[in-house]
Amino acid sequence: MTSNIDESLNVATVASREVPVTTLLECLRGLLQDWTYTNRKLAQKTMTRLTLVAEQALTNNFVYSLRLIVKPANEYLFEVFKEDKSWIINLKERIRTCNRFQKDEMSCSHALAVMKEMNIDPYDYCSHYYTTKVWLETYDATVYSVGKQHHWELPDFFKDIIVLPSFERVKAVRPKKKRIIAA
Repeated sequence: MTSNIDESLNVATVASREVPVTTLLECLRGLLQDWTYTNRKLAQKTMTRLTLVAEQALTNNFVYSLRLIVKPANEYLFEVFKEDKSWIINLKERIRTCNRFQKDEMSCSHALAVMKEMNIDPYDYCSHYYTTKVWLETYDATVYSVGKQHHWELPDFFKDIIVLPSFERVKAVRPKKKRIIAA
């Protein structure tokens, strides 16, 4: 797991950090609305079977696979060579000794070399999560505006709740404004 989403939100909300919480949440909602709309439009324009990133990864893996040598052991078990290295590919079980398929569920270059030799469609060995259809479904939902706060209709039990400030003592040091990124 990476923190790319966190980093994107941190960079996009630098100016909003000093505002009240309700304004910050409205800023985040608007940001998610923009991102969802932009990604939905991009997915609708895509004419490939896989997402743009997955299609590029598959193309890069295919280019690398052109330099590999394939030796079959039986109908579904193959050994792939490059110089002094070798990998075992089991197409029936979808297992590769490089563990790329198990992690990414995307055809690695070793498997693509085998598929090229056997005239097998590599798209059949990619996870359905990489398809353009699933990409469109991801951004199918609409992020609605919450409207002005004075127009909200709150349940009665919310109106009676009083939120008090925390009893945490304020530290004597100046709070950090800039995050230090770990190397």
